Amino acid sequence: MTRVSEVNMPNRILGGVAAFVFVAHAAPALAVDLTWSGFGTLGYAQSDQPVNYQRFIDEKGTFKRDSILGAQVDARFSQQWGATVQAKAAPSDHYDTQWQASVAWAFVSWRPSDDWLIRVGKLRLPFMLNTENADVGATYDFVRLPLEVYSIAPTTDVVGISVSKTWFGEQLDWTAEGYSGKASTYWRYYGRDRTLESTSPGSWFLPVDMKSTGLVLTARNLEHVFRVGYHEGEASRPGVKSGAGFELGNCPGAPVPGCYNLSSGGVDSLRVPILTLGASVTLPENFKLTGEFGKARIESASRGLSRWGAYLAISKRIGAWTPYAYYAKVKSSGEALDLYQRINGNASNVASPWRGYQRVLADITVPYDQTTLALGTSFWVTAKSVLKAEWSRIDTQVASSFIDAPVGGESGNRHIDVFSLSYSFTF
Repeated sequence: MTRVSEVNMPNRILGGVAAFVFVAHAAPALAVDLTWSGFGTLGYAQSDQPVNYQRFIDEKGTFKRDSILGAQVDARFSQQWGATVQAKAAPSDHYDTQWQASVAWAFVSWRPSDDWLIRVGKLRLPFMLNTENADVGATYDFVRLPLEVYSIAPTTDVVGISVSKTWFGEQLDWTAEGYSGKASTYWRYYGRDRTLESTSPGSWFLPVDMKSTGLVLTARNLEHVFRVGYHEGEASRPGVKSGAGFELGNCPGAPVPGCYNLSSGGVDSLRVPILTLGASVTLPENFKLTGEFGKARIESASRGLSRWGAYLAISKRIGAWTPYAYYAKVKSSGEALDLYQRINGNASNVASPWRGYQRVLADITVPYDQTTLALGTSFWVTAKSVLKAEWSRIDTQVASSFIDAPVGGESGNRHIDVFSLSYSFTF
């Protein structure tokens, strides 16, 4: 998620407008063809548990998890030159209680020939099959894209450059896209007993600067799409060392042994390699089979971010209806889950003043170990609007950082039923 504060939002929008004006003046003899469009989703989700799932979903119900509103303007200066700006309003990426307006896209594009495309500016990266259109719910059948896979990348947006080359074939068209850029994002943490800075439970967001470079190969035709990508990221916090682990020593503030603590040291930046795979295949009788896989590795105290996620989905188009089912799984590395269990279990071995401290250290390892089974359907009201309904069952094993565990409780060994209803549209 991209860090865009409410304070500097007008400056960002003005910057996007300035980019349009600059390009327009660069080609004064050309007429500018402007195309406006918009999209939105009104989504409601409710679970059968009091704990928050995916930040907002609980037994009280919420519209915050899936609701979004956006608008986009495309400018065409010639057959070769164009520009796009997209803005959206959605729940904040650095507060759990606020909404946020942000610029999602703002780039200039140049197509020197039919098979080459160069874009410069703020871009959405081609990670998974639906990453670039993830905000536009009317472009896919699921109520929400499986978070087990679509949360693998620390950020999907960069300010940088993308170059793609397409080879047109008789059976499949092949596209290779390389990109490089930077982004400022936030990593969310949740302490069930306390945070690192206070004795109260809750979430906090650490700002992180990301550099990302990758190469993605996509093969597609009207019925099938296949994608493989490798992405090399670098995460850093200006002026702060990252990557420190844990060590067993004295408890804070007293010469009492037996507490895990954050170790000193660290590095200036963390390497974040990510592998992505995806395929969507049309089968006979209007069935479609879709599967995606992502794997990331991050050597830091938040070792649970080193994880893999995958899902397999089957759907069938029946007139205006598209029922679907998918099974998804995400799991941190065995090393990360073992570390979580050691620190979390140590809370029962120390005196009460330090139990919350041990649990928050366990929480910042950010463990993931859960599966989701989802059954749903979409109903296309028009070609540009769709109603969706879904039931999903979430089962956690060791732990899952998608769940905000209660004070003294656990996110592991839980079973959550989530019921969702949404209406998505474009115009």
